[in-house]
Amino acid sequence: MTSTTASDPVCGMQVDPQTAVAVEHAGHVYHFCESACADTFRDDPGRWIPRDETVEA
Repeated sequence: MTSTTASDPVCGMQVDPQTAVAVEHAGHVYHFCESACADTFRDDPGRWIPRDETVEA
């Protein structure tokens, strides 16, 4: 894995952004360990976005 990792917001796993499943939402790219976590996020993004990243609509 590279020195830069991202945290999967659904399961908390550390992932390599270069190989992870990426989903763009509200101008931010989130990275996931697998498509199941990405699908869970897509179903209800507000539940999984960390509170300090919440974007006002």
